[in-house]
Amino acid sequence: MTKNFIKINDFSANVIQHIFDLADKAKQLKFSTDTSLTACYSFEGNSLRTRATFIKALKDLGITAIDIPNLLKTSEGVEHLSGYMDHWFDIYVLRDRNHAKMVSFAENSQKPTINAMSSDAHPCEVIADVYSVQKEKGNLKSLKFCIMGPPTNVLNSWQRIGKVLGLSFVHLLPQEYAEKHQANFYTTNREEALHNADVILTDGWDADFDDKTFQLTLDDLKTAKTDAWVIPCPPFNVQNEIHPDIISSKYFAGYEQKKYLYHIQKALIYYLLSEK
Repeated sequence: MTKNFIKINDFSANVIQHIFDLADKAKQLKFSTDTSLTACYSFEGNSLRTRATFIKALKDLGITAIDIPNLLKTSEGVEHLSGYMDHWFDIYVLRDRNHAKMVSFAENSQKPTINAMSSDAHPCEVIADVYSVQKEKGNLKSLKFCIMGPPTNVLNSWQRIGKVLGLSFVHLLPQEYAEKHQANFYTTNREEALHNADVILTDGWDADFDDKTFQLTLDDLKTAKTDAWVIPCPPFNVQNEIHPDIISSKYFAGYEQKKYLYHIQKALIYYLLSEK
Protein backbone atom coordinates (compact mmCIF):
# COMPACT_ATOMS: atom_id res chain seq x y z
CA MET A 1 0.00 0.00 0.00
CA THR A 2 1.35 3.43 -0.96
CA LYS A 3 2.19 5.64 2.00
CA ASN A 4 0.72 9.13 2.06
CA PHE A 5 0.82 11.99 4.54
CA ILE A 6 -2.58 13.65 4.34
CA LYS A 7 -3.44 13.88 8.04
CA ILE A 8 -1.14 13.63 11.06
CA ASN A 9 -2.88 10.46 12.20
CA ASP A 10 -1.88 8.72 8.97
CA PHE A 11 1.30 8.04 10.96
CA SER A 12 1.63 6.15 14.24
CA ALA A 13 3.57 7.53 17.19
CA ASN A 14 6.49 5.27 16.23
CA VAL A 15 6.54 6.55 12.65
CA ILE A 16 6.39 10.17 13.83
CA GLN A 17 9.34 9.56 16.13
CA HIS A 18 11.16 7.93 13.21
CA ILE A 19 10.51 11.08 11.14
CA PHE A 20 11.96 13.10 14.03
CA ASP A 21 15.04 10.86 14.07
CA LEU A 22 15.50 11.40 10.33
CA ALA A 23 15.08 15.16 10.82
CA ASP A 24 17.90 15.05 13.38
CA LYS A 25 20.25 14.11 10.55
CA ALA A 26 18.57 16.15 7.82
CA LYS A 27 21.85 17.57 6.55
CA GLN A 28 23.06 14.08 5.68
CA LEU A 29 19.90 12.98 3.87
CA LYS A 30 20.34 12.72 0.10
CA PHE A 31 19.43 10.29 -2.65
CA SER A 32 22.01 8.89 -5.03
CA THR A 33 22.32 10.68 -8.36
CA ASP A 34 21.55 7.30 -9.95
CA THR A 35 18.07 7.31 -8.40
CA SER A 36 16.65 9.93 -10.81
CA LEU A 37 13.65 10.84 -8.68
CA THR A 38 11.14 13.46 -9.82
CA ALA A 39 8.59 15.33 -7.71
CA CYS A 40 5.47 17.22 -8.69
CA TYR A 41 4.59 20.17 -6.50
CA SER A 42 1.45 22.27 -6.82
CA PHE A 43 0.66 25.07 -4.38
CA GLU A 44 -2.66 26.86 -4.33
CA GLY A 45 -2.46 30.45 -3.09
CA ASN A 46 0.44 32.45 -1.76
CA SER A 47 2.36 29.75 0.09
CA LEU A 48 5.67 31.07 1.42
CA ARG A 49 7.34 29.06 4.22
CA THR A 50 5.87 25.67 3.30
CA ARG A 51 6.63 26.10 -0.39
CA ALA A 52 10.15 27.44 0.18
CA THR A 53 11.17 24.65 2.53
CA PHE A 54 9.71 21.90 0.36
CA ILE A 55 11.44 23.15 -2.79
CA LYS A 56 14.74 23.51 -0.92
CA ALA A 57 14.31 20.05 0.63
CA LEU A 58 13.62 18.45 -2.76
CA LYS A 59 16.67 20.12 -4.29
CA ASP A 60 18.93 19.18 -1.38
CA LEU A 61 17.74 15.56 -1.58
CA GLY A 62 18.76 15.42 -5.22
CA ILE A 63 15.18 15.23 -6.54
CA THR A 64 14.08 17.02 -9.71
CA ALA A 65 11.13 19.22 -8.69
CA ILE A 66 8.58 20.32 -11.30
CA ASP A 67 5.88 22.90 -10.60
CA ILE A 68 2.47 21.94 -12.03
CA PRO A 69 0.19 24.87 -11.16
CA ASN A 70 -3.40 24.10 -10.15
CA LEU A 71 -2.97 20.35 -10.47
CA LEU A 72 -6.20 19.57 -8.61
CA LYS A 73 -8.18 22.41 -10.18
CA THR A 74 -8.78 20.51 -13.39
CA SER A 75 -12.21 18.99 -13.97
CA GLU A 76 -10.52 15.75 -14.96
CA GLY A 77 -11.26 12.80 -12.70
CA VAL A 78 -8.50 12.14 -10.18
CA GLU A 79 -8.23 8.51 -11.28
CA HIS A 80 -7.34 9.70 -14.78
CA LEU A 81 -5.12 12.49 -13.54
CA SER A 82 -3.06 10.20 -11.32
CA GLY A 83 -3.11 7.45 -13.92
CA TYR A 84 -1.21 9.65 -16.35
CA MET A 85 0.93 11.64 -13.94
CA ASP A 86 2.23 8.60 -12.06
CA HIS A 87 4.32 7.69 -15.10
CA TRP A 88 6.44 10.79 -14.66
CA PHE A 89 6.50 11.52 -10.92
CA ASP A 90 7.68 9.64 -7.85
CA ILE A 91 6.01 11.87 -5.24
CA TYR A 92 3.47 14.69 -5.04
CA VAL A 93 3.54 17.71 -2.72
CA LEU A 94 0.12 19.35 -2.93
CA ARG A 95 -1.45 22.41 -1.33
CA ASP A 96 -5.14 22.76 -2.16
CA ARG A 97 -8.18 23.82 -0.16
CA ASN A 98 -10.22 20.94 -1.58
CA HIS A 99 -9.35 18.32 1.03
CA ALA A 100 -11.71 15.68 -0.34
CA LYS A 101 -10.21 15.88 -3.81
CA MET A 102 -6.69 15.66 -2.41
CA VAL A 103 -7.66 12.53 -0.46
CA SER A 104 -9.21 11.01 -3.56
CA PHE A 105 -6.14 11.80 -5.66
CA ALA A 106 -3.84 10.21 -3.05
CA GLU A 107 -6.01 7.10 -2.87
CA ASN A 108 -5.94 6.68 -6.65
CA SER A 109 -2.24 7.40 -7.13
CA GLN A 110 0.39 4.68 -6.85
CA LYS A 111 2.91 7.27 -5.62
CA PRO A 112 3.11 9.03 -2.23
CA THR A 113 1.23 12.29 -1.71
CA ILE A 114 2.09 14.89 0.94
CA ASN A 115 -0.56 17.35 2.06
CA ALA A 116 1.17 20.72 2.18
CA MET A 117 -2.13 22.22 3.41
CA SER A 118 -5.83 21.67 2.78
CA SER A 119 -9.06 23.02 4.25
CA ASP A 120 -9.07 20.25 6.86
CA ALA A 121 -5.44 19.78 7.77
CA HIS A 122 -1.97 21.32 7.86
CA PRO A 123 0.04 18.30 9.03
CA CYS A 124 3.49 19.44 7.90
CA GLU A 125 3.29 22.73 9.79
CA VAL A 126 2.19 21.02 12.98
CA ILE A 127 4.56 18.05 12.94
CA ALA A 128 7.41 20.53 12.43
CA ASP A 129 6.25 22.62 15.38
CA VAL A 130 6.04 19.55 17.61
CA TYR A 131 9.53 18.53 16.51
CA SER A 132 10.84 21.99 17.40
CA VAL A 133 9.25 21.75 20.85
CA GLN A 134 10.88 18.36 21.42
CA LYS A 135 14.25 19.70 20.27
CA GLU A 136 14.14 22.76 22.50
CA LYS A 137 12.00 21.69 25.48
CA GLY A 138 12.64 17.96 25.74
CA ASN A 139 10.13 15.27 26.73
CA LEU A 140 6.83 16.10 25.02
CA LYS A 141 4.76 14.13 27.52
CA SER A 142 5.96 16.31 30.39
CA LEU A 143 4.50 19.43 28.77
CA LYS A 144 1.06 21.01 28.74
CA PHE A 145 -0.13 22.28 25.36
CA CYS A 146 -2.90 24.87 25.08
CA ILE A 147 -4.64 25.31 21.73
CA MET A 148 -6.58 28.57 21.57
CA GLY A 149 -9.36 29.69 19.24
CA PRO A 150 -12.04 28.38 16.88
CA PRO A 151 -11.27 25.17 14.94
CA THR A 152 -9.04 25.54 11.87
CA ASN A 153 -7.01 23.16 9.73
CA VAL A 154 -3.96 23.90 11.91
CA LEU A 155 -5.74 23.41 15.23
CA ASN A 156 -7.40 20.23 13.89
CA SER A 157 -3.93 18.89 13.18
CA TRP A 158 -2.75 19.81 16.67
CA GLN A 159 -5.62 17.83 18.16
CA ARG A 160 -4.72 14.82 16.01
CA ILE A 161 -1.04 14.79 16.87
CA GLY A 162 -1.90 15.27 20.53
CA LYS A 163 -3.99 12.11 20.47
CA VAL A 164 -1.43 10.08 18.49
CA LEU A 165 1.47 11.04 20.75
CA GLY A 166 -0.52 11.02 23.99
CA LEU A 167 0.20 14.67 24.79
CA SER A 168 -1.38 16.66 27.59
CA PHE A 169 -3.37 19.32 25.80
CA VAL A 170 -6.50 21.40 26.08
CA HIS A 171 -8.38 23.36 23.43
CA LEU A 172 -9.81 26.67 24.59
CA LEU A 173 -12.92 27.20 22.47
CA PRO A 174 -15.65 29.85 22.23
CA GLN A 175 -18.90 28.62 23.73
CA GLU A 176 -20.72 28.22 20.41
CA TYR A 177 -18.04 25.80 19.19
CA ALA A 178 -17.56 23.99 22.49
CA GLU A 179 -21.25 23.08 22.58
CA LYS A 180 -20.67 20.90 19.51
CA HIS A 181 -17.95 18.89 21.24
CA GLN A 182 -18.03 16.58 24.24
CA ALA A 183 -14.39 15.50 24.53
CA ASN A 184 -12.65 16.37 27.79
CA PHE A 185 -9.84 18.28 26.06
CA TYR A 186 -12.24 21.08 25.08
CA THR A 187 -12.91 23.91 27.51
CA THR A 188 -14.31 27.44 27.61
CA ASN A 189 -12.46 28.22 30.86
CA ARG A 190 -9.61 30.55 29.90
CA GLU A 191 -7.75 30.41 33.22
CA GLU A 192 -7.96 26.61 33.36
CA ALA A 193 -6.65 26.25 29.83
CA LEU A 194 -3.66 28.55 30.26
CA HIS A 195 -2.70 27.56 33.82
CA ASN A 196 0.79 26.03 33.83
CA ALA A 197 0.80 25.82 30.03
CA ASP A 198 4.20 25.15 28.46
CA VAL A 199 3.20 25.74 24.83
CA ILE A 200 0.32 27.92 23.59
CA LEU A 201 -0.81 27.68 19.95
CA THR A 202 -2.92 30.12 17.96
CA ASP A 203 -4.05 30.24 14.34
CA GLY A 204 -5.61 32.85 12.09
CA TRP A 205 -9.35 33.27 12.48
CA ASP A 206 -11.82 32.48 9.74
CA ALA A 207 -13.52 35.46 8.15
CA ASP A 208 -16.77 34.78 10.03
CA PHE A 209 -15.12 34.89 13.48
CA ASP A 210 -14.40 38.22 15.16
CA ASP A 211 -14.49 37.68 18.92
CA LYS A 212 -11.66 39.87 20.24
CA THR A 213 -11.99 38.28 23.69
CA PHE A 214 -10.15 35.32 22.14
CA GLN A 215 -7.08 37.37 21.38
CA LEU A 216 -4.11 36.02 23.35
CA THR A 217 -2.55 38.78 25.49
CA LEU A 218 0.34 39.10 27.91
CA ASP A 219 -2.13 39.16 30.81
CA ASP A 220 -3.31 35.70 29.76
CA LEU A 221 0.20 34.34 30.22
CA LYS A 222 0.51 35.29 33.89
CA THR A 223 -0.69 31.81 34.88
CA ALA A 224 1.32 29.98 32.21
CA LYS A 225 4.84 28.69 32.84
CA THR A 226 7.41 31.49 33.04
CA ASP A 227 9.31 29.89 30.17
CA ALA A 228 6.19 29.12 28.10
CA TRP A 229 6.39 29.25 24.33
CA VAL A 230 3.73 30.96 22.22
CA ILE A 231 3.64 29.62 18.66
CA PRO A 232 1.30 31.65 16.42
CA CYS A 233 0.79 30.03 13.03
CA PRO A 234 2.09 32.42 10.36
CA PRO A 235 0.87 34.54 8.78
CA PHE A 236 -0.50 35.72 12.13
CA ASN A 237 -2.74 38.71 12.70
CA VAL A 238 -1.86 40.97 15.65
CA GLN A 239 -5.29 42.59 15.40
CA ASN A 240 -7.05 39.27 15.93
CA GLU A 241 -5.69 36.08 17.45
CA ILE A 242 -2.53 37.45 19.06
CA HIS A 243 -1.61 40.79 20.65
CA PRO A 244 1.50 42.50 19.20
CA ASP A 245 3.06 42.74 22.69
CA ILE A 246 3.50 38.96 22.69
CA ILE A 247 5.55 39.02 19.50
CA SER A 248 8.08 41.32 21.17
CA SER A 249 8.02 39.38 24.45
CA LYS A 250 10.07 36.50 25.86
CA TYR A 251 7.13 34.15 25.22
CA PHE A 252 7.24 34.37 21.42
CA ALA A 253 8.89 31.16 20.16
CA GLY A 254 10.52 33.27 17.49
CA TYR A 255 11.57 32.88 13.90
CA GLU A 256 14.30 30.39 14.84
CA GLN A 257 11.59 27.92 15.87
CA LYS A 258 10.41 27.66 12.26
CA LYS A 259 13.83 26.62 10.98
CA TYR A 260 12.86 23.04 11.75
CA LEU A 261 10.17 23.14 9.06
CA TYR A 262 12.89 22.45 6.50
CA HIS A 263 14.28 19.52 8.52
CA ILE A 264 10.84 17.89 8.76
CA GLN A 265 9.92 18.42 5.09
CA LYS A 266 13.19 16.79 4.07
CA ALA A 267 12.69 13.89 6.49
CA LEU A 268 9.10 13.34 5.29
CA ILE A 269 10.10 13.13 1.66
CA TYR A 270 13.02 10.84 2.43
CA TYR A 271 10.85 8.53 4.53
CA LEU A 272 8.08 8.24 1.95
CA LEU A 273 10.49 7.52 -0.92
CA SER A 274 13.09 5.33 0.73
CA GLU A 275 11.15 3.07 3.08
CA LYS A 276 8.47 1.41 1.01
